[in-house]
Amino acid sequence: MKLAIYSNTLKAISLSFLLISPTTYAAQDELKLVSVKLAKQEQVTPVVWLTGNIASRLNVRLSAERNGRLLWIKDIGDQVKKGEALAQLDTLQNEFRLAEQQSQLRQQKSNTEYLRKQLKRQKALINNKSTARIELDRTERDLSVAEEALNSLNIQISRTQLVIDRSTIRAPFDGQVNQRMAQLGEYITVGSPLVQFVDPNTLDIRIAAPLSVALFLNRGDNMVVKWNNQLQLLPVRTWSPAGTQSSRTFEVLLDASNLKLMSGSAVTVSLPKELANLTTMVPRDALVLRERETFVVTVDQDNAAHKVDVLVGRGVGDWISVSGKVTAGDKVVVRGGERLKDGQKVRFSETENTIVAIN
Repeated sequence: MKLAIYSNTLKAISLSFLLISPTTYAAQDELKLVSVKLAKQEQVTPVVWLTGNIASRLNVRLSAERNGRLLWIKDIGDQVKKGEALAQLDTLQNEFRLAEQQSQLRQQKSNTEYLRKQLKRQKALINNKSTARIELDRTERDLSVAEEALNSLNIQISRTQLVIDRSTIRAPFDGQVNQRMAQLGEYITVGSPLVQFVDPNTLDIRIAAPLSVALFLNRGDNMVVKWNNQLQLLPVRTWSPAGTQSSRTFEVLLDASNLKLMSGSAVTVSLPKELANLTTMVPRDALVLRERETFVVTVDQDNAAHKVDVLVGRGVGDWISVSGKVTAGDKVVVRGGERLKDGQKVRFSETENTIVAIN
């Protein structure tokens, strides 16, 4: 009898579990699982956001150093190593001149060698008083003239060889052809631009900054850069030592060599404008970047998510300063907040949250 009652009780409990569990789990599944961290306060320098432009640090226009017809030229986009040829001018006329000068050099060497031997014989004869002193003096003079002519021919040959060498326009560094300014068959004159050559991997961000910013800049300091809904910390490389009187600005350069952006792209950069003060910090992963807005998602005491618009300031490691309705100790979503609706209930790991709060 007792066994039957026990068996019926188990069946009732199991039936109740089956009836309740689907509803309970469904409600649980409606709660979005997110990861949160706590906002904090820290001393950070206030910033001003300015527009910057990506520019290649190595960007040159290469021109012809002599006249000549253009035989060939590299195409736009071609990658060229340092020292390799970018364009070639016709050298035929100078090659003929070089061959003629080398022939004259050989003749002059033969003449100079003859005079040296002649002088040696006459010195032997003058010791035996078998020749006149005037003949010896004439031979010494002729040898001196011949040696100067030999030196002059060597200089002419070197000059002609230099002209031939400079008929090949070579890359001054590793890079790519960005623009061609001449076409095959054109007659090129000295100083005519042939190609624009750039290094697409060595980039700077150029910012026209107010003069007041200069007091708070330090070489190597990381600045926050925003583009295409992304944030990146980049170091200050250098800045111009003087500003322009008309605009009251000076140029600041950030090292952007690690960015996969084309020269000419526009970005937004934060630069320090005042001394450090106490500000609210959130993890960089908490920021949700959109084309026209930047916000974080906070979680209140009822585990409801709320979108909070913020202005981004200076970054410190994995954290970034923000201004808006966020205070130290607020729970901010660092994973899973992109698709949350305002007021939507969320859930998160208590263990993870405790660990985060400690950090």
